[in-house]
Amino acid sequence: MFDDKLLVQELNALQGWVGRVAESTDIVTASPLVRMSAWLDREDPIPRKGDAVPPGWHYLFCLSQMPQRHLTHEGGTPRSELFPPISLPRSMWVGCRFTFSGAIKVGDPIRRVGTIKSLTGKTGRTGPLILMTIRDEFLVPAGLAVAEEMDIIFRKNAEGPEPLPPPQPRPGEAVWRRVIQADPPFLFRYSALTYNSHRIHYDLTYTTKQEGYPALLVHGPLQVNLMLELVRQNDARPIAEFSCRAQRPVFEGGPFSVEGAPTPDRTGVTMWVLDRDGALSMTASVKFA
Repeated sequence: MFDDKLLVQELNALQGWVGRVAESTDIVTASPLVRMSAWLDREDPIPRKGDAVPPGWHYLFCLSQMPQRHLTHEGGTPRSELFPPISLPRSMWVGCRFTFSGAIKVGDPIRRVGTIKSLTGKTGRTGPLILMTIRDEFLVPAGLAVAEEMDIIFRKNAEGPEPLPPPQPRPGEAVWRRVIQADPPFLFRYSALTYNSHRIHYDLTYTTKQEGYPALLVHGPLQVNLMLELVRQNDARPIAEFSCRAQRPVFEGGPFSVEGAPTPDRTGVTMWVLDRDGALSMTASVKFA
């Protein structure tokens, strides 16, 4: 139950932000795709004009254009330009949903239209929260290529060490698996690819002293890209839908595992991420076209 009176008043005042739009444009070039392949340890040929961008790689285009002077104490995220003036100082990505309806191709002009879909109040394990859902549409000359809904929570500052959710086991037996070493260069290169300057991914002092975590955090969207890549490596069918939900942080300093198994009817894939202790970090589902 959301019963913080001051935050209820604030949330009511912020409802005028629902429906606000931020747009950005870009050209789909080969260079970010080559760097993404390198980050994934792939030996892909250099993309040519007309080649399709893999699912989830839309994160490389239409990046944040927020001026440096507008960044907050925690840095910036790829969607910071849409953040309302929420008093809760900590933001965190907690899940997303994709619909892939068309191809993004090298050479395409691309436009991202981001809209605040909703602002709602909740009470979580750490106290009152504000949940913001942003809908992003990525448009190319052929029309809508990707629609994404992203969930971000805002919450109070940590008072001591950040309590973690109880560990949960994997939801099934893995058929596909990739083990990743979560070291700072791996996190930094992803931040650079996506122009994400949130300090929990690179600033250890801030992360431990201000956020109350024991180590740097592995990005949620990074885990999303690894899950989509695991599907692409094992099934050539086009992906129509993807959805995921964060369960528990993954920290740098050790290996983590990205896993999946086709659904019994073979129309999709059930996926998950495990931290270095085998605790469930993220769950996801994929549907094929």
